[in-house]
Amino acid sequence: MQKNFFALWAIEMIFFSQIGFAQIDRTHPPAPGPAPEIHIGTPDTFTLNNGLRVFVVENHKLPSVTAFLILDHTPVREGDKVGYVSMAGQLLRRGTTTMSKKQLDDTIDFLGGNINTSSSSASAFALSQNFPKLFAIFSDIVLHPSFDTTEIEKLRKQTLSALAQRKDDPDAILSQVTNALMYGKDHPYGEIETEQTVKRINREDLLHYYHTYWRPNVGYLAFVGDITPTEARKLTEQYLASWQPAPVPKHDYPFPNQPDGLSIDIVNRPTAVQSNIAFANPISLKPGDMRNFPARVMNEILGGGSNSRLFMDLRETYGYTYGAYSSLNEDPYVGNFRAVTDVRTEVTDSAIMRLLQDLEDIRTHQVSEDELARFKNALSGEFARSLEFPSRIAQFAINIERYHMPKDYYQHYLQYLATVNAEQVQEAAQQFIQPQHAHLVIVGKAQDFANKLTSYGNIHYYSIYADPVQPDTATQLPKDLTAAKVIDHYLQAIGGKDKVQQVKSIKMIAEGEIQGQQIRLTEMHMNNDLYLQEISLPATHMIITKVVKKGNDVSMQQMGQQVELTPTMKNQIIQNAQWCPELYLLEKSDSLQLKTSTDNEGKQLYVIKVQQPEESIEYQYDPQTGLKLHEIHQIQLNGREMSSRFDFADYRPVDGLLIPYSITTNMGPQQLKLQVKEIQINQGVDKSDFQ
Repeated sequence: MQKNFFALWAIEMIFFSQIGFAQIDRTHPPAPGPAPEIHIGTPDTFTLNNGLRVFVVENHKLPSVTAFLILDHTPVREGDKVGYVSMAGQLLRRGTTTMSKKQLDDTIDFLGGNINTSSSSASAFALSQNFPKLFAIFSDIVLHPSFDTTEIEKLRKQTLSALAQRKDDPDAILSQVTNALMYGKDHPYGEIETEQTVKRINREDLLHYYHTYWRPNVGYLAFVGDITPTEARKLTEQYLASWQPAPVPKHDYPFPNQPDGLSIDIVNRPTAVQSNIAFANPISLKPGDMRNFPARVMNEILGGGSNSRLFMDLRETYGYTYGAYSSLNEDPYVGNFRAVTDVRTEVTDSAIMRLLQDLEDIRTHQVSEDELARFKNALSGEFARSLEFPSRIAQFAINIERYHMPKDYYQHYLQYLATVNAEQVQEAAQQFIQPQHAHLVIVGKAQDFANKLTSYGNIHYYSIYADPVQPDTATQLPKDLTAAKVIDHYLQAIGGKDKVQQVKSIKMIAEGEIQGQQIRLTEMHMNNDLYLQEISLPATHMIITKVVKKGNDVSMQQMGQQVELTPTMKNQIIQNAQWCPELYLLEKSDSLQLKTSTDNEGKQLYVIKVQQPEESIEYQYDPQTGLKLHEIHQIQLNGREMSSRFDFADYRPVDGLLIPYSITTNMGPQQLKLQVKEIQINQGVDKSDFQ
């Protein structure tokens, strides 16, 4: 069933707007001065008999207290059940053996507080007078999670929905593929969560993780705010002394293998209008390592913000992108360096050339004294401002204890930063940026740039799950295959051409949710001459968009207001208003372009491309079943190129025809998944409906 591009586009215009960001002028930094002496307070500390280490930072300026708990254990490899560690952390907050999630929510709200949990941390906040009661609930969550089966299934459903959206999010794809290639899929940092891994998770997995890793002897608990050490000790001993210690396993993972040369890794997205790019390599840089200071300065100069080299070069000088940045992340096990940007497809190769040149420049040339001073000043100011928050003092104390850092590491932070020189910055760049042992990952329309990148390194193609796939050009069409045969296969698969031609009217009602609001899509076709599409909010009976076609007359309303349609828009609605466009395509099959492509998982598809004035449409079919899986529209609208994709699944028989009951489309940065609620064929439609 064909979807009308314009009406669905209206939802995007209503729910999503572009946000402009003001630019800050940082061209006149203050002159550098000597590194000031700073005095960072030392928290009161004590350790419970069960091994829990506690830190207390008094600050009585505001009548509130924050507590946060951090568990220190090695990363956990999840295998074929990736996602259970994260789910376990989220489920801690969804009920205890004495309180349901609703009871927790209501009680915490009544106290005016907040409690959050993750796989290896938990935090609590409340006003001082309510904090003892809130901490009792916090302790109950930490010690007695229920892992209720109902909540498990709710979270599983939410996780699967989020994963479905990530499949079409180029930033999410770029991140997970980069991590998988940089660390390896057998490393905890490189594992990829999928629908399949989430579906395998059971309650026993969650309990095993909790009982194995949530132990006080690897815990650090900090109190910050309007509380005394005596009060903190009393609360901790009252509520957490019963927490039982146990040995926590430690896992060793080898340093990730690195490619021999720059590896060009492409995730092909045929409908993409931009390329998302990441240069990445793993590094060995632990917290407390004195090399962190020149490394941080180097990264700040290269890509730390809107005044850095990457940003100024790729955006301001060449106009390839809205932003380009780099990050250098220390980690007790394995860190990473990466530089990222997203650019227009047509300048992908040029942007990569500039990106690599900027990386090479900072490795081979010393930075100027002026540039060095400006960015050291910026980092010094950032650190000084962070000291305004008492929680930083607690975090510093925990870091020193946890990572065995020098006791005066933060006390002398600004002095260490001030001593960084240009030679050390260059050494850091040479050590932590490794173009000859790195991955350059690109998510985009490969056919427009891949052949221009061969001079940079060996090109490899991957699915969105970082599995090697063959590029489109390597998948050949059968010699005798034609567009007409692909269409015939589809018509036969859904019930046969004769059965399709017998359809005089069809009505479909489907529903979905976007931004917490229920959306209803109603479509009606009659005699290939009348067409209606209506998008509404069932809760308020509000009609967002209504499109009606009567022969060659087309009208469109948005929020009750008539929309003036251009001749091009009218023609596109008329052409897209057929319930089975394949019947129309069959009549002009000789002029259709037939090609092959691959989906997100690297599966081969047969593609029929239709080129129309100011619009191109690709219909993508499964070679085995013949069913249509995707429909992709690219359109020029008001000088803007827009892409809309529809995914069809869950085909079900209705009066002798197979109809997709699941239709997913992109709505700006989100997905709208529509589930068909009603289908009527040759009944339930009258001419009076098309008013």
